[in-house]
Amino acid sequence: MKHTLTVFCCAALAVMFFSSCQKNGAASGDASQASAMSQSDSNKAGAKRFYEDVMNNHKLASVDELCAANFVDHNPDPGHSGQGTADLKKAMTEMAASFPDMHVTVNNMVAEGDMVAANVTMTGTWKGDMMGMKANGKSFKVDACDFLRIKDGKAVERWGVFDAMTMMQQLGMAPAPPSGAPTAEKKM
Repeated sequence: MKHTLTVFCCAALAVMFFSSCQKNGAASGDASQASAMSQSDSNKAGAKRFYEDVMNNHKLASVDELCAANFVDHNPDPGHSGQGTADLKKAMTEMAASFPDMHVTVNNMVAEGDMVAANVTMTGTWKGDMMGMKANGKSFKVDACDFLRIKDGKAVERWGVFDAMTMMQQLGMAPAPPSGAPTAEKKM
């Protein structure tokens, strides 16, 4: 259900983006449309760079280049406030320690104005202790969506969801779903 909702939200945002592009193109000149597209492209490039530099390659210095100091994560990891880049760096450090091979693949990304939406797939192997639990070497693969607001070239807010239950099941932290129950792997 969560996976279906995630895909639906990303698809709805893509439809809104496409519709808006058509309306803006008809109502304004080519120069303003090109300017809006370059802002959207720039915002998407920053989001992609965050996934590559920070999440895939653990380059925490990039956080300061890509996120405003007063960055707010509206869906922070457990134990984090979601307030500021110091908290974000701490969360990313903990995640990299628990899943040193974590990798984020961008499946789809759309942008309009100051907003960027990304549908991604996250993978990793639990190799370091996490929230007081011992690592067991199991791997996970889950889908996630992020919605970012960008101001002056830096992310200032994030809203995100990921399939935490599937991740916990794959890592052995939660029981597997009953036989025949729909899962993220069995698309509805």
